[in-house]
Amino acid sequence: MHFTPNRVAPSRRVCCFLSALLVTFTAQAASRDEDEPIRINARSVQADDRTGTVIYNGNVLVEQGQLSIQADRVEIKTHNSKTELVRATGKPAKLRQRADGNSGELWAEADRVDYHVTLRKVDLVDHVTVRRGEDLFTADTLHYDLDSNSLNASGSNKGDGRVHAVIQPKKPGEPTPRP
Repeated sequence: MHFTPNRVAPSRRVCCFLSALLVTFTAQAASRDEDEPIRINARSVQADDRTGTVIYNGNVLVEQGQLSIQADRVEIKTHNSKTELVRATGKPAKLRQRADGNSGELWAEADRVDYHVTLRKVDLVDHVTVRRGEDLFTADTLHYDLDSNSLNASGSNKGDGRVHAVIQPKKPGEPTPRP
């Protein structure tokens, strides 16, 4: 992956916050929801078995267990009957991981969300916002590796070129998010 020179190395607290957010989003969805059916609603669908591509267009809603994605367009690419890439695009594409007993509800949005299934990497591109409770993180791009729990985020040359985070103090008795 190519990262721009203004890449930001987040502080330990920001890194833990984002790790908890994205791990919650993907790991919980994968571990608990993988046996749940995937429900997709869209205005239209195009499938091409030859290329292994399925494209859903028009106010697309994808739901599996506690995870939901809303986007203008969702493209799913497969190879040898395995899903390799799920790309959601919109203004914005929205992801929601509903809360369970251990963590708060997660909201993420960006103009494009790429989940590289076989690589276990998530890319959020253009106008990235990630929220959990009152905590907030914004950037222009965010690349997250699910296996190493590492991330790189960068600001845009269009705006102030910075990454922003607002992390609320932990309340007494509140569980500490696990990265």
